[in-house]
Amino acid sequence: MNTLLSEEQAALEDQCLKLLRNEWPLEKAIKVLGPRGPRHSPELWKTLVDAGWLGFPFSSELGGADGELTDLGVIYRAAGECVVPSTYYSCMFGGLLVDALATAAQKQELLAPMIAGEHLITSAYAEPHAAELPGLFTAAATRVGESWVLNGTKSFVADLGSADIVLVLARIHQISDSAGWGLFAIRKDELRERVRQTDAFGATPLWEIQLEKLKLPLDALVGGLEAASNTREVFEDVVQKATALQCMEMAGGIAGILRFTVDYVKERQQFGKPIGTKQAVQHLLANISMSLDGVRVAALKALFLAAQRRKEAGRAVSLAKVALGEAYVNATITCGQLWGAMGYSRETGLYLWVERAKVTDVWLGTRSSHLKKLANYMELAR
Repeated sequence: MNTLLSEEQAALEDQCLKLLRNEWPLEKAIKVLGPRGPRHSPELWKTLVDAGWLGFPFSSELGGADGELTDLGVIYRAAGECVVPSTYYSCMFGGLLVDALATAAQKQELLAPMIAGEHLITSAYAEPHAAELPGLFTAAATRVGESWVLNGTKSFVADLGSADIVLVLARIHQISDSAGWGLFAIRKDELRERVRQTDAFGATPLWEIQLEKLKLPLDALVGGLEAASNTREVFEDVVQKATALQCMEMAGGIAGILRFTVDYVKERQQFGKPIGTKQAVQHLLANISMSLDGVRVAALKALFLAAQRRKEAGRAVSLAKVALGEAYVNATITCGQLWGAMGYSRETGLYLWVERAKVTDVWLGTRSSHLKKLANYMELAR
């Protein structure tokens, strides 16, 4: 399989990096993504909207660019290198779900405004007892007259503080002879006192939503009842694509912290010489660079297979996620050692990549869960 970028994709990545380095310098990222920061930048958001980033994989009829998933992966890699706020990834995940399930009218109502930057979307699917396994989710929606009534709890919801629309995944119960799964679009102001914020690693905010007896109109169900039978299948397909995209982001993150550290060791001096002239330092950076070359290929292969919905995509995505998780975390540890005490200073911004490496290592499947999947693929191949 050819995992090289086309000339157009390489040019797109260069343009994205130039845009972010001009409009999203590290100083701004530190202010927005720091422990007391808002975690979302309206200024950057307008820049991304104007650049077409939010509509890249979607139809031009909705304001999108009719782009390919692999092209979006190139944008993710640039975003990872420059530590773009996670609201972008949450919106794209939600957008892919809506695009795959919604009716034409719902796409105009939910997706077109997102592409235009008028509202942000996030998704709520994980539950306290089951972060990754939809088969264990218990949140349910029951039809009562001309309304839906949702019950259950959703946990580990990202970027709810900045979102306007929340997509909630729930089982559907008691619809005459129909049953299945549903994705419900809920405006955040309808949740009111039902949300509770918690802080994860590095003060990354996550939310819990209590859905008990939440009443919604019938048209809140994305795709309508016709989509109930295949919503879970579509959801798992989008999760696979989002995981492949996240692998591209992680590859970009490794490239970002490597570039940042190389610049530092060129300037930091000991005994009158830059520490980058030391062979031991060069070896450590070379190890990161060699690892990056390998995982970058793994991420691209996973993305290409997921975009084509090939049967071997699941194995490739899990393999890439495990490799990228280990490589990204190890790169941040090594770079932290080279920065020394300065690496602990928030003014340097090194911690932004450290925090993102830890979050992406467990988001959309931990290394342990993906290793179990790989074991299953090996067992089935026997």
